[in-house]
Amino acid sequence: MEGFQLTTTVGSVLGQSFSEVWIVGELGEDMVEALKRVVRNKMLEGVKRLKLIFYLSNPKDLNYLNLLRPVLLENVSMSIVVEERPVKSLLDDARLIKDEVNVIIGKMVSAELVKAIELSRDKLKVVEIHD
Repeated sequence: MEGFQLTTTVGSVLGQSFSEVWIVGELGEDMVEALKRVVRNKMLEGVKRLKLIFYLSNPKDLNYLNLLRPVLLENVSMSIVVEERPVKSLLDDARLIKDEVNVIIGKMVSAELVKAIELSRDKLKVVEIHD
Protein backbone atom coordinates (compact mmCIF):
# COMPACT_ATOMS: atom_id res chain seq x y z
CA MET A 1 0.00 0.00 0.00
CA GLU A 2 1.40 3.37 -0.99
CA GLY A 3 1.36 6.29 1.39
CA PHE A 4 -0.63 9.45 0.93
CA GLN A 5 1.39 12.44 -0.27
CA LEU A 6 0.30 15.96 0.58
CA THR A 7 0.94 18.12 -2.47
CA THR A 8 -0.30 21.46 -1.15
CA THR A 9 2.30 23.38 0.81
CA VAL A 10 1.54 25.89 3.54
CA GLY A 11 3.02 28.67 1.43
CA SER A 12 0.73 27.94 -1.51
CA VAL A 13 -2.35 27.92 0.73
CA LEU A 14 -1.48 31.16 2.50
CA GLY A 15 -0.54 32.81 -0.79
CA GLN A 16 -4.09 32.39 -2.12
CA SER A 17 -6.60 35.21 -2.21
CA PHE A 18 -8.91 35.52 0.80
CA SER A 19 -12.00 37.69 1.11
CA GLU A 20 -11.69 39.69 4.35
CA VAL A 21 -14.13 40.44 7.15
CA TRP A 22 -12.98 42.79 9.89
CA ILE A 23 -14.44 42.51 13.38
CA VAL A 24 -13.69 45.61 15.48
CA GLY A 25 -14.13 45.54 19.23
CA GLU A 26 -14.95 42.81 21.67
CA LEU A 27 -17.17 40.13 20.18
CA GLY A 28 -20.71 39.81 21.59
CA GLU A 29 -23.73 37.64 20.71
CA ASP A 30 -25.19 40.33 18.42
CA MET A 31 -21.90 40.54 16.52
CA VAL A 32 -21.76 36.73 16.22
CA GLU A 33 -25.16 36.73 14.49
CA ALA A 34 -23.99 39.47 12.12
CA LEU A 35 -20.81 37.51 11.42
CA LYS A 36 -22.82 34.36 10.68
CA ARG A 37 -24.93 36.37 8.23
CA VAL A 38 -21.86 37.82 6.47
CA VAL A 39 -20.15 34.42 6.19
CA ARG A 40 -23.36 32.82 4.87
CA ASN A 41 -23.69 35.58 2.24
CA LYS A 42 -20.06 35.19 1.20
CA MET A 43 -20.60 31.46 0.76
CA LEU A 44 -23.68 32.14 -1.41
CA GLU A 45 -21.54 34.52 -3.50
CA GLY A 46 -19.16 31.63 -4.17
CA VAL A 47 -16.35 32.75 -1.87
CA LYS A 48 -14.28 29.73 -0.85
CA ARG A 49 -11.60 31.41 1.30
CA LEU A 50 -12.35 33.88 4.07
CA LYS A 51 -10.08 35.74 6.46
CA LEU A 52 -11.64 36.96 9.70
CA ILE A 53 -9.51 39.71 11.20
CA PHE A 54 -10.26 40.65 14.79
CA TYR A 55 -9.13 44.12 15.86
CA LEU A 56 -8.92 43.82 19.63
CA SER A 57 -8.19 46.41 22.29
CA ASN A 58 -6.94 43.62 24.55
CA PRO A 59 -5.19 41.00 22.38
CA LYS A 60 -4.55 38.75 25.40
CA ASP A 61 -8.29 38.21 25.94
CA LEU A 62 -9.16 35.15 23.86
CA ASN A 63 -12.81 34.86 24.96
CA TYR A 64 -13.93 35.72 21.44
CA LEU A 65 -12.77 32.27 20.30
CA ASN A 66 -15.62 30.62 22.24
CA LEU A 67 -18.15 32.90 20.53
CA LEU A 68 -16.53 32.25 17.16
CA ARG A 69 -16.96 28.46 17.39
CA PRO A 70 -20.58 28.37 16.02
CA VAL A 71 -19.56 30.50 13.03
CA LEU A 72 -16.79 28.08 12.15
CA LEU A 73 -18.93 24.97 12.70
CA GLU A 74 -21.68 26.26 10.40
CA ASN A 75 -19.22 26.86 7.56
CA VAL A 76 -17.01 23.81 7.30
CA SER A 77 -16.95 23.92 3.49
CA MET A 78 -14.97 27.19 3.45
CA SER A 79 -11.32 27.78 4.24
CA ILE A 80 -11.47 30.26 7.11
CA VAL A 81 -8.40 31.91 8.60
CA VAL A 82 -8.66 33.77 11.91
CA GLU A 83 -6.22 36.56 12.63
CA GLU A 84 -5.86 38.97 15.55
CA ARG A 85 -4.53 42.51 15.32
CA PRO A 86 -4.38 45.40 17.74
CA VAL A 87 -6.91 48.19 17.15
CA LYS A 88 -4.04 50.63 16.59
CA SER A 89 -3.15 48.87 13.30
CA LEU A 90 -6.61 49.58 11.88
CA LEU A 91 -5.63 52.88 10.25
CA ASP A 92 -2.60 51.43 8.48
CA ASP A 93 -4.63 48.44 7.28
CA ALA A 94 -7.39 50.72 5.94
CA ARG A 95 -4.86 52.49 3.74
CA LEU A 96 -3.90 49.16 2.12
CA ILE A 97 -7.39 47.92 1.21
CA LYS A 98 -7.65 46.68 -2.37
CA ASP A 99 -11.02 44.90 -2.36
CA GLU A 100 -14.23 45.59 -0.48
CA VAL A 101 -14.08 44.54 3.18
CA ASN A 102 -17.11 43.88 5.39
CA VAL A 103 -16.69 45.41 8.86
CA ILE A 104 -18.63 44.37 11.94
CA ILE A 105 -18.25 46.83 14.79
CA GLY A 106 -19.14 46.70 18.45
CA LYS A 107 -21.14 49.29 20.32
CA MET A 108 -18.15 51.51 21.01
CA VAL A 109 -17.02 53.20 17.79
CA SER A 110 -13.44 54.34 18.14
CA ALA A 111 -11.94 57.39 16.51
CA GLU A 112 -9.55 55.02 14.72
CA LEU A 113 -12.44 53.23 13.05
CA VAL A 114 -14.14 56.46 11.93
CA LYS A 115 -10.86 57.65 10.43
CA ALA A 116 -10.23 54.25 8.82
CA ILE A 117 -13.64 54.36 7.13
CA GLU A 118 -12.81 57.82 5.77
CA LEU A 119 -9.44 56.59 4.45
CA SER A 120 -10.82 53.42 2.88
CA ARG A 121 -12.19 55.11 -0.24
CA ASP A 122 -15.59 53.47 0.36
CA LYS A 123 -14.12 49.96 0.45
CA LEU A 124 -15.07 49.34 4.10
CA LYS A 125 -18.69 48.19 4.13
CA VAL A 126 -20.11 48.44 7.66
CA VAL A 127 -22.47 45.55 8.44
CA GLU A 128 -25.62 46.40 10.41
CA ILE A 129 -26.06 44.58 13.71
CA HIS A 130 -29.61 43.71 14.72
CA ASP A 131 -30.12 43.69 18.49
